[in-house]
Amino acid sequence: MGGNWSSAPWAPGRSARRVGFRGSRRRKGVPVSLAERTGQLDTLHRLFDRCRAGQGRIALVKGPVGHGKTALLHTFTRKADQDGALCLQADCSEFENDFPFGVMNQLFQDLDPRKAPLPNVFQELLSTLLALTEKRPVVLGIDDVQFADVVSLRCLLYLARRTRSARILLVLTEAERSRPAHPALFAELAEFADTLCLPPLSTTESPELTGGNPAIVKAVRADHGVPGGHYRETVVACLHRGGNDVVTVARALAVLGPEATETRMSAMTGGGTVRRTLDLMTRAGLLRGGSFRHPAARLAVLEDLAPDERARAHRRAATLLREQGESALPVAKHLVRAGGPIPPWAPDVLAEAAELALCDDDVTAAVDFLTLAQQAEPGRVAIVAKLARAEWQLNPSAVLRHFEPLLAGIRAGLLSRSDALCLVRQLLWHGRTAQAAEVLDRIRGSDELDEAELWMTAGYPKLGRVRHDHAVAAVVRRPLGTGPPPRTTTALTEVLTRGNRGDAVAKADRFLRETRLSHATPWSDEPALSALLTFVCADEIDTAEAECERLQAEAADRGGPTWQAGFSAVRAEIALRRGDFPTAAAQAGAALTHLSAKAWGVAVGYPLGSLILASTKSGEFGKAAAYLARPVPDVLSQTRHGVHYLYARAHHHLDGERHHAALADFLSCGKLLRDWGIDTPGFVPWRSGAAESWLALGNPDEAKRLLFEQMSRPGVDGTRARALALRVLAMTGKESKRPQLLSEAVDILENCGDRYELARVLTDLSRVRHHLGEHKRARMTLRRAWHLARSCAAAPLCQELMPEPGTVEPGAGRRADATKIGSLSDSERRVAGLAVAGYTNREIARKLFITDSTVEQHLTRVYRKLDVKYRRELPTDLHTDMATSA
Repeated sequence: MGGNWSSAPWAPGRSARRVGFRGSRRRKGVPVSLAERTGQLDTLHRLFDRCRAGQGRIALVKGPVGHGKTALLHTFTRKADQDGALCLQADCSEFENDFPFGVMNQLFQDLDPRKAPLPNVFQELLSTLLALTEKRPVVLGIDDVQFADVVSLRCLLYLARRTRSARILLVLTEAERSRPAHPALFAELAEFADTLCLPPLSTTESPELTGGNPAIVKAVRADHGVPGGHYRETVVACLHRGGNDVVTVARALAVLGPEATETRMSAMTGGGTVRRTLDLMTRAGLLRGGSFRHPAARLAVLEDLAPDERARAHRRAATLLREQGESALPVAKHLVRAGGPIPPWAPDVLAEAAELALCDDDVTAAVDFLTLAQQAEPGRVAIVAKLARAEWQLNPSAVLRHFEPLLAGIRAGLLSRSDALCLVRQLLWHGRTAQAAEVLDRIRGSDELDEAELWMTAGYPKLGRVRHDHAVAAVVRRPLGTGPPPRTTTALTEVLTRGNRGDAVAKADRFLRETRLSHATPWSDEPALSALLTFVCADEIDTAEAECERLQAEAADRGGPTWQAGFSAVRAEIALRRGDFPTAAAQAGAALTHLSAKAWGVAVGYPLGSLILASTKSGEFGKAAAYLARPVPDVLSQTRHGVHYLYARAHHHLDGERHHAALADFLSCGKLLRDWGIDTPGFVPWRSGAAESWLALGNPDEAKRLLFEQMSRPGVDGTRARALALRVLAMTGKESKRPQLLSEAVDILENCGDRYELARVLTDLSRVRHHLGEHKRARMTLRRAWHLARSCAAAPLCQELMPEPGTVEPGAGRRADATKIGSLSDSERRVAGLAVAGYTNREIARKLFITDSTVEQHLTRVYRKLDVKYRRELPTDLHTDMATSA
């Protein structure tokens, strides 16, 4: 062979003078940061210097996939080309390793090994290379040599043995694999090579995501630090470049998820290289602690599987976990991911897993499990009943489609009493009273039925089939260990039917201290709601508010829109009884957001009634009318929730001066409550509303009869209901007696915390005092009433107190700067706030349990600090303290 390489039998390939990389993976030629690869580059440059001096070398650059081997080779060959070397390059592919001389064909054109025996071909290639080195050193760069065909590998070994004194540098990159294709050839090749290992990057952003893998570092950077499309694509690419074993084990790891072990992955893959493969993926930065570094990586691997292949893998995982005695929960998750068809043993496992999921507050998973089980065995009504109970907690309207099969199961005797009672409650919620009665007839004669009828007495009284006092007695006689739901239902029923406040509150308080919400227990929120309503009806508003806020927070934390909707509705009722109309509207609106009106069923009357009442008292009559225009179930009037709605509508008519319509609604409330035996003013004080309507219609005698009747009901003394009656009663009697009645109402309402009704009583008291010539006290009382009305956002009442446009606000003192108000002590603020509200010194002393002299001293210091001379000049900023104390 001559010294001119162009006359050689085989000329170098077209890329001989090009540093770039050919083929489908040119993107690998884009260099990544080589800040931590300077040591390896320096080594390659030293080997190149020795090559130029006539010492042929082989450099083997090794490392996990994605660690920058290609970038390193590209950078080095570009510099070698600049330094006068002839660079011949080849890029190996897993899909071409069956082509003989595939690598050599990239290095040399027109190579046809069929024209001569292999030894002759190898010799001709060697001669060609030696001829090329006469003019310049030659660098052979072969990327991903692990994919090289066996003939090319043998040729490389042949050349390696015979070029130790030639100006030839062979640079090979090899990605680590769990199982090398030709271990003997690679072992012999390594004996001739200087091996350069590429470690992970030690200084990089997001090391917890990248593991120091330069390719993944680049992908995360492209995703702006949050694993996204580039990250997922790069992870999958790294796995595929790692070989079939890596892909197979990665898929098994992704499918098994938290339940993955080496034994299980071996069973899934049918191979024995799991440990080596996991170590390899860990070194590549793909795993940490045997798991994917980020959920996005696992998701990417799962998405790389075809849907039918992924389903088969999950089905295999479910079977494997069940055979190994794993809990029903992970088995069920794999069954759901696999979809149908499911094995014959699956429905029981899915039902068991649903119970476990409910205990873990994962209602959505429980619904998924039971839905799959029901699809596998549609005729199994016990599973349908479980599914209905689970779906109820997410959306009560979802159970409508289950009523027919469940009713058929009841008629066939296939449902337990517990499931039957759950069905009764679901039917009643959606107004199916006839069907609920049918179910009750079929299960009559059990202790559980006594509890159900007691519950219906409090919520759906028209359907009660036994007298409530018999039901109460039956439950009370039962041992204490029967559980909390009967106790709370008894407590609420006692308040509604007997006005027994003390014992009822004690029972409700004990229940709320001892129990917690549970998705696994059917209707577990019902006793809690009953306990809260017991506090509300017994005027224990502070306790009700504190407990309701706690339960709201728990419901929000643990999920379950039905829980959240129920507690929001009760919170709206509490806010109404405080006179806090903005909060009442917000909470009632939230209740109707958590559940749609259809999902609320007949219980929609409860939050809707609160919205109507809050809007009416706030002066938003248009909104209230719009809420009244919403369609409601026909059977709403058969429930306690319907009475709440009817009472709110009556007040809307009353405030709109439609007195006949208001009277009709108030009297309808009374008739329903009397018929049901739950006529207690603590629940709905309809008589005071009806009496106010009678007064407006000119019938004071009928008004008085209703008011005295309300005040004589059991358990009314000292309650909000008595205060409401006293205010209206004062309007019917002599003017000289009105202050006494109204003052008693003031004392009661201050204790109850109802700011709106207190403002109404103070308004009447102010007028009475003005007519009696007590003008100073009248102004102070009016001032306090106005502040209270404003704190309630009761626009109509504020307008009533300040009817003329441009009128100065009652007692509108000047505003003080924050520094001056901040100089007041807590005691001075309390006294000043009550003074702004219109309290006399004696009333302030009595309210704060201090002497009149102490009040005077506090006010003197307040006047000096705020630079005012008279009480009427006190800043209105201080009325907030008054509103809180009221």
